Amino acid sequence: MRSLAEKVKGTGGLDRILGIGLSVLAVAFLVVGRWDLSVGVAVGAVLGWVLLDAVRITWAVFIVAFAIPVTIDFGYPTNPSYTLLLLLFVLAVWGRLLRAERDGWRRNVILAVLVLPLCGLISGLVHWHGAKPIVVGLAPLACVGVLCWHVIEEARRDRQLITRIAEWLTWFSVPVAAFAKYQTITLSWPIFDQLAYHWTYTSAFDATRAVGISGHPIIYGSFAMAMALIALTIRGKYWYVPVVANLVGLVLSGTRSAWVGIVLALALWLLLQWRTISWRGVGSAILIAATALMLVAVKPSVFSFITTAAPGPTWFPGSPTAPTPAPGSGTSSPGSSGPAKGPANPVGAAESRISDPLQSASANARFARISVVWNGITKDWSTVVFGNGPESNVRYLERVAIGDGEAQVFDNTYLTFWYNYGLLGLAGLVSLLTVLWWRLRSVTTRILLVGLAAQIFFFDAWLWLGAVAVFVLAVALAGADTRRSTRQPAATPPRQWSAEGRSLTR
Repeated sequence: MRSLAEKVKGTGGLDRILGIGLSVLAVAFLVVGRWDLSVGVAVGAVLGWVLLDAVRITWAVFIVAFAIPVTIDFGYPTNPSYTLLLLLFVLAVWGRLLRAERDGWRRNVILAVLVLPLCGLISGLVHWHGAKPIVVGLAPLACVGVLCWHVIEEARRDRQLITRIAEWLTWFSVPVAAFAKYQTITLSWPIFDQLAYHWTYTSAFDATRAVGISGHPIIYGSFAMAMALIALTIRGKYWYVPVVANLVGLVLSGTRSAWVGIVLALALWLLLQWRTISWRGVGSAILIAATALMLVAVKPSVFSFITTAAPGPTWFPGSPTAPTPAPGSGTSSPGSSGPAKGPANPVGAAESRISDPLQSASANARFARISVVWNGITKDWSTVVFGNGPESNVRYLERVAIGDGEAQVFDNTYLTFWYNYGLLGLAGLVSLLTVLWWRLRSVTTRILLVGLAAQIFFFDAWLWLGAVAVFVLAVALAGADTRRSTRQPAATPPRQWSAEGRSLTR
């Protein structure tokens, strides 16, 4: 396969002919009014170009995961999350096949990839509900494992590649933060309000919280948290700009789980860096925080040319045309039941998210879910050890549901994992996170793992590509850490001596 790809890449004339043919085909579809087929041709051409090179595949993995929201259905054959997961799986597998001839297959990495899918398979065999739940339930686990395998191997080959991607993402997050500010000023989510496939993914649900381009405030919170931490630790040129932008975005998202995650991550970072703390660093931190707070607090009156009227979606809950989320889509409630009224007050909205959090509707919903999940886990010894089987949470919520009016999810990755795959699966998940934290010495990787591990305690992460990509990027940055270079030092050449006994080489 690798030799075939090289042959295709080496045929310049064929590339030009193919490109001209595809361009003509796309234009022809536009002329006859089939813009969807024209876009399909363009996407297929780009995908084919990407598949010719493993480096392009690595870039594409992160662009797809961070830039394409799963809250918008572009006519995919199945749920958007599964469609994009399948695309990323194909990209990563093809990338490994392109490299297999030269790199080989590392047994320890492959075993790490298989840990969680095997735990899920055992649970599915003990509590058999058919082959389909096993395939659907284990697909995200296998995809995440293969993605991590691909990116860490690419990082080992070219340590600057992942660093370049990470720095590009931090700068990409700056206009995303500006878009998030626009969303809270206008009390609307442009594009998402018009194209979201369910009303809970529009500003009608909670316009006071920004979603960036993630389609959901919790996932945007994960993205902003990760980009702030990466910019802070990699320290590229003008690193403080993306740090400030993402702190602004983090506050505007109103995502308390991400706030908890970044606080714990920063505490770990300070602990690891405490010997290098200086007054200059403290002053820089205060300046960054003050700048971010001022940007958050900017009032809509400053932007007098922008209207604050929040346009509603084209359909509303209860209407005949309102679609329903696909089973297993892992939707999480942003924590409100209707659109905000009046001018935006970002500071007040953020304060309301942290004032008396244990008495909020969101907190009460999570307590109710913990009770439901725990009852399902402790039905008997087999459910404690092996869980209820893959996709059991989806079957329960479809059949019984939780009658509190909130999103029908368990909102806790660890408990959902235990409910589905048992103590065996939960131990595998926690052990994998612990081993990665212990073995991967990159400071950036460690604080990202801590932040994400804390955040996913408050929502189900597996089908949210933006959250999954944070984990994949953390693993990739560990492979790019120059302190863990696998290259052996060059052997010292032996000394040569002249006839007089003097050394000619040293």
